[in-house]
Order: sequence, then structure tokens, then C-alpha cells
Amino acid sequence: MDRRTFLQLSSLTAASAALAGCKSANEKIIPYLIPPDEGVTPGIANYYASSCRSCPAGCGILVRVSEGRAKKIEGNPAHPVNRGKLCARGQAALQELYHPDRIPQPLKRTGPRGSGEFTKISWEEGLGLLTGELSALKQKGAANTLALLTPELRGTSAKLTTDFMRSFGSPNYLSYELLAPDWLRLANRQSFGQASLPYYDMAETRYLLSFGADFVESHLSPVQYGYAFGRMRQGRDTVRGHFTYVGGRLSLTAASADRWMPARPGSEGTLALGMARLIFAESLYDKASLAANGLSAETLRQQLSAYDLPRVAEETGLSPTMIAEVVREFVSTRTSLAMAGEAAAFQSNGQETVRAVQLLNVVAGNLNKTGGVYPDNAAPEGPVNSFDELLSFVRNMRDGRIQTAMVLGDPVHTVPPATGFQDALSKVPFIISFSSLMDDTALQADLILPDHAALESWGDVIPLAGTRDNVIGLMQPVVNPVFDTRQFPDVLMTAAHELDGEMKAAFPQETYLDLLKTEMKKRVGPASGRDFEAVWVDLLMKGGLYKTNQGQGKIYHWVRGSAMPGPAKPRFNGNEKEFPLHLHIYPSTAFYDGRGASLPWLQQLPDPMTTVVWDSWVEINPRTAEELGIKFGDLVEVTSQQGSLRVPAVIYPGIRPDMVAMPLGQGHKDRGRYAKGRGANALQLLAMTSEGAKPLPAWNATRVRVKRISEKGDLVTTGNPQGSFRSELIEI
Repeated sequence: MDRRTFLQLSSLTAASAALAGCKSANEKIIPYLIPPDEGVTPGIANYYASSCRSCPAGCGILVRVSEGRAKKIEGNPAHPVNRGKLCARGQAALQELYHPDRIPQPLKRTGPRGSGEFTKISWEEGLGLLTGELSALKQKGAANTLALLTPELRGTSAKLTTDFMRSFGSPNYLSYELLAPDWLRLANRQSFGQASLPYYDMAETRYLLSFGADFVESHLSPVQYGYAFGRMRQGRDTVRGHFTYVGGRLSLTAASADRWMPARPGSEGTLALGMARLIFAESLYDKASLAANGLSAETLRQQLSAYDLPRVAEETGLSPTMIAEVVREFVSTRTSLAMAGEAAAFQSNGQETVRAVQLLNVVAGNLNKTGGVYPDNAAPEGPVNSFDELLSFVRNMRDGRIQTAMVLGDPVHTVPPATGFQDALSKVPFIISFSSLMDDTALQADLILPDHAALESWGDVIPLAGTRDNVIGLMQPVVNPVFDTRQFPDVLMTAAHELDGEMKAAFPQETYLDLLKTEMKKRVGPASGRDFEAVWVDLLMKGGLYKTNQGQGKIYHWVRGSAMPGPAKPRFNGNEKEFPLHLHIYPSTAFYDGRGASLPWLQQLPDPMTTVVWDSWVEINPRTAEELGIKFGDLVEVTSQQGSLRVPAVIYPGIRPDMVAMPLGQGHKDRGRYAKGRGANALQLLAMTSEGAKPLPAWNATRVRVKRISEKGDLVTTGNPQGSFRSELIEI
């Protein structure tokens, strides 16, 4: 079926509803000078189901298209992940399509790297440069010097990229996400013997205990968990679920809690084990859960004996009374659920902390129960690279073992400079970017082959997490391409066909759409004798393939003989005397890791806690600010061992006095007029910690100092973040 035919079919529902009862078409006094396209009814909107790509969650969307233009994005009610809900990032993706600074056609660098000096070229020339470079590597016997770097891909695009690099003969494929939950996968493998992400049955729990998991903002699948949290709080007439949050910063998620426990950074694992010890001390543990997981109550009681209440209170900075109250609430409420998130995991002892929280669920009997935690059925399909592999990739570039790098995404912005990535990339002789905007990575490229916007693209999306169903969302073009761009997978397939031989044999399909349909046909399986083309249209109308109750057989079981997690004392980069404050970074509600900074709707969206717009900032406790002589809006310098940034100060009562916090997402060298030169990239301050010789991505283990520079006076807020805290905060 061609595109035109599909458009006709997909508009039948809307058109038939509009024309119901009409005896004949209206006559036009003045006919169209240029008739509308077939399948387009003037004044009647068409709705197309697709998938959001503003973050890895993979929510389903419906796009309203009127007379060939996309006008509005909303959540797809049929999609099991988001159930018709959608965050601001997903709705703002409309502006990506019509961004005035999109790269309209291929570009070839003419000036020094980073200068932004490019000349426009045709796709014929651009593809010729790409295939010529790849052919030269093949002829020189240097196929293993080709590198491909992408965000984490799943589904058919992951298969395509993996097959492409394998057929070419290069092992240098890196899938990288700054906020990828690798720490959670590793902890699950150690504790339960499976690296699947968890499914938290939040909607059915009655007591939720979060150790730094900001699920309303960015953790795993925020729209899914936001919906589930609403069900937990308001979905039952007689029972309102209770929520306790552990973390040093009052995030949007923490602000929704009944109790905030501002524990010291890096002490979350000690708190979890201290809670477990108290559960045993008061014989509140779940005997059936211990037996099912092959654990001895007496052995655990002995192993946990060191985590007595006075020690835990001292290390966490929390009241012993508060800790004991939370423990009793947690185990006496059925059902309960504990979860760990980035704020706790991005510490030097983060993985041990996550395992301590997992053990707390075992002790309380929360595994494999309604309202508890199950293994998620949605596993990533494609490479999931560790932090060690990222550093190995950097070494290969630095040491000259990579001659050509193909890059999708903007790793120059999202990989912390402490890794050495930016300097190493500059040593690669030939860089090809597939960016649709002139972002920080594209500025370093020799050739830019601009990708389609998400709303112009085909694809399938396996959600990151959030459902026990087997969900495969579909992406489809809702409009014709606005500019002369081509979808990244199609460019790879074209290159493979031009290279011929083994490469061409690996991709017998002509286009990425052909490959996508081939893979979906395999997933669908026998469809009651129906023609696949009819099934395909149904899948597009629905927005994907949803097989419910596919994960019900999976359970968590503690690995026999697995060592009990014992979080080591947290280590921080920087001398405490010279750098007295802990730096806490967090994904922006609007920009995530920075990909949303190019969209003015998101720049204009007030931060939910500080109300700041169009800028970066550092949050400082009022007590600390007074000691440093800093007032709201002052320009301050934040310095770590890695470097310094100048940003305005926000006096924020919702943070510990020994901490400061900065959001991610700003500080782009370009990325279009709305992002260029705006704010600061907090990743530049981060340092790596190490466990022996092994580096860890412990981004929240960096110490800083803050110094007032001057009165700035141009910080824009839509409210008063100081005056909004009218209730008495916990003394911290």
C-alpha cells in the first residue's frame, strides 16, 4: 500500500462522521485553484496514532492534522503506557517539526571545526561522500576503525544499526543515554539474576517509599507513573495511598509526598538497611517472603546488626523517631512498595544502595504482589552499553583507533567532559552527524546528513518501562517532510546497498519501511488468516501492537548466595574544606537531558519548583545563602575540581544546607536560536569517582564551592519560590 492510499484509509473515520446524513456534496461557487491532496477534506481534521520520542519512555500519541499540517499532539488513550496522558515535552514536539533553524538539506564543512561554516550540498553528493568514506575504509582493510554512536535504540532501528556495524566489520557501536537506568539493570542482575527493569505496581500500592526516584518528572516512565500515582492517591474511595520521599532536595515528586526525609547525600542505602534491621528487631518481617527467596531471618538479623538506629540517624541526619515511624507505617500497610532512583543511584555507593532498597522489598514481602514490584516484560532490544564501554569508546577515539565516526544525537552536550569524550572526538579525522539542528555535535562534524523530525518518521518503539504488557508502539509520518531531509535508518540502508557484497545481502529490503513491516509481520505472527496489509493498517490506526498479560509468568527471586548489600561510606570528589557543598544535578522537567531546549514552549514553561524560565540557576538553602552573602538573583560562581560555571542564584528552602542543586538541559553552543548560548551545562562541573581502578558515573558525588560575583538582576521567574513555602519545613 502506498502512502496516498493509506492517507485515504486513515481519514475514513473522521470524514464519514462529518458527512453522515449528507445527501450530496456542497457545491462551490468558486472552485479550488489548487485542489487539496487526495484523502484531505478541507475543514476536517485527521488523527494519526504514533509514538513520542521526546524521551525513552515511549508514550503513545495522537496527532491532529488539518489540511496537511500537524496542529496538536495529545496522548493516545489506547496505549497501555500513558493511557491518553502526555507530558509537556511530548506536546511540544510539534515545534520540532516546524523549527525555523532546522537543517534543510545536507551540509559539508568548509571552515574550521566548531566555526559553523558549512556549505549546502545535494543528497546525491552527501550520500556519495558517506559511501566513499566507508568504501575507502573497506579497501584499506580498516573497517574496524568505523564507529557509530546513537542514543539507546530498541526495536527495528536497533536491529538495523547492529546488523549494519556487524556486516561492515566493526565492533565500535555505542548506544549511550546520559540517564539510562544501567545502575538498575546491574542491581537487578546481582539481586535477582535478571537485568530486566522493574514494573512498580504503583496504582495498587497503599504505601510508597521512594529513595530519590523522581517518577513524576523523569524517572523511567514519568507519564505512566504520574497516572499510577494519581490512581494510588485518588483511585479508591476509602483508601488514600501514603507517600514518603527520601532525598536531600525537595523535587516536584517530593513536594507531592506526605513526608519528606532529607537524608544526607549517599546515605540512602544505610537508611534502607537500618529500616530492614528495625523490621527484624520488632519481628515485622514477612516470613513467607524470606522462605520463598531462600533467606534466613537469623542470618539477616546478624548481618544487619551494625545498622542500629543511632548509627543510621547520625549518618543520614534524620530523626530516629521519624525513621522508626516510617518503618512501622511501611510494614503495617498492605500493600507497600519501595523504589530507588537517580538521586540515590548516582553516588559512589549507588548500586549497593539500589540493592539495599531491593532487600527492603524482600523483607517487607513486596515482591511479585499486586501493589508491589514485578519484573517488567519490556526488555530493551539492542545494545545496552555500560559506563566502562563508554570510556573504552573514548580511549579508542583518543588513541587513533577510530578514523570515521557516525553520530546520531548530541553526545558532545550530554556526555560529561570528565570522561574526555569531547577532546577524544576532536581527534577523529572524519565525523558524520545526522542532527536535524546545528547542535554541539553537528558543529564538530565534517558532513551533516539531516534526519527527519519524529513526526515525519517511520519506526517502532519498545517502551523503556512502565507496563507488564508486551508493547510495541509504532511511529508513522503524519505529514510530508517539511525540508529536504531523510530518515537516519534509510540513509544507513542506502549506504549498505551502495557498498554491495555482504552489506547489501544483509539488507534485502529496499527501504526502512519495508524492513519495519517485515519485522512487524514476524511479531504479529499468524493473524487468523488475515492479509498482513490489512493487519498493518489496523496497527497504524491503533498506534502499535499491544499484547496484554505477557509478563505475568515472570517473578523476582533473590539469587541464592547473593551477598547482602552493605553500602560503603560514600566518597565525594573534592576536598570538603575547599569544596564544602554537595552538588546535586537533576533532569529538567522541561528539557530532560537537553534535547528539549530548542523548543520555545519548553523554554517558556516555568520550572515547577522555582518558576524560573529561559535560564539555568543554582538552588541554595536560605541559611547557606545568608552565610555566603548571596541574595536571590545574584550572579554566583559554582566551582568544582572539574571547572567553574556562572549562574544566577535561587534561594530555595527545599534543599539541605550542605547541598546545592542545578538542573540539566541548558548551556548549548548552538541548537537553534532558542537554545544557543542560554544558561549553563551543569555536566561541565561533574567529576568521576572511582572504586579502585574502576570509574563510576557517580555524578552526584561531586563537591563544589559557591561564591557571589555580582548582582545580575535579569533572572526571570513567574512566581516567588521563597514565598511559596508557607508551611513549616523540616529543620535540616
